[in-house]
Amino acid sequence: MKQFVRTTVERVDDENGRFAVTLLRKPPRVFPAKCSQCGECEKICPVDGAIARSPGGNEIFIDEDKCLFFKDGSCKACMAVCPELAVNLLEGPETVDLKASAMIVATGFKPFDPEMKPRFGYGLVPGVVTALEMDTMLRDDTWSPGEGVQAIRSVAFIQCVGSRDARIGRNYCSRVCCGYAVRMARLLKHRFPSLHPTMFYMDIQTFERAFEKSLHEASQEVRFIRSIPAEIRKGGDGRPELIYHGPADKRVIETFDLVILSVGISPATSENFLDLGLTSDGFCGMDGEDVTTRRKGVFVAGTVQGPRSIGETISHAIVAAGRAASYVREMENGGSL
Repeated sequence: MKQFVRTTVERVDDENGRFAVTLLRKPPRVFPAKCSQCGECEKICPVDGAIARSPGGNEIFIDEDKCLFFKDGSCKACMAVCPELAVNLLEGPETVDLKASAMIVATGFKPFDPEMKPRFGYGLVPGVVTALEMDTMLRDDTWSPGEGVQAIRSVAFIQCVGSRDARIGRNYCSRVCCGYAVRMARLLKHRFPSLHPTMFYMDIQTFERAFEKSLHEASQEVRFIRSIPAEIRKGGDGRPELIYHGPADKRVIETFDLVILSVGISPATSENFLDLGLTSDGFCGMDGEDVTTRRKGVFVAGTVQGPRSIGETISHAIVAAGRAASYVREMENGGSL
């Protein structure tokens, strides 16, 4: 089976009932087989973040959006210093042509951009981050809530950021946010017992198996408030200040050290150049659990067709693979689907 990394689909044409696919393949900028992980390129690079490591730390890569060579050609320091000649800045992309009888689109989703809801203070109020950013911090073993007066002690989770909101065209549940927020809140509490997590929610969605049990256990460690803050602003001491409706619809103002926004799942509609059609929520394909699209021979799998958990995505992908295989067999037998 051929695999193409750093590759984008440029064009798909119908050709006698099959597909002619044109790919644009970018070369690797650091060859893993040559790289000795010595770190000399990281030391000499003048731009912070232009050379980085994979989450596991076992692979070095170059961010072309930050690298000076790809901006104006002014720097090749990493290439010059590499003792293994593993850095590859000069090679250009190549075009690859493929033939296919069927296609499965499984390009996933885009996380909701919280800047579309400025009332939550993302990018405006220090101490407001997304759950994805918090997850990255937690994967860094050196991260801690700090000590002394600057220590993080109170943490607020805000649910349904970019979900269940018809005003921004996201009138659906993203299905995974309650689960990942509860797990993250409990992880924070277990790893740092001095932290006090609070979760603000509309209602808790329980799509996962045994989630009710997990939720009951979480209620012993996490404070749950059934209210979504109307506003998050910078308080007098610089920390995030939440304004929400409490019991008896009373206006409450509460300050937290850290606010984590549970961002939802948004459509990755760039794939619609394939003319797949859109669901009523703006995802690719047909509504429901269907894996078909309006383009014969093209199927969808996973969150490109709508919000799903990992388990649901795997199940959906199995169905898509089966349908694609049946389609190919029928084509090979001279049939017409």
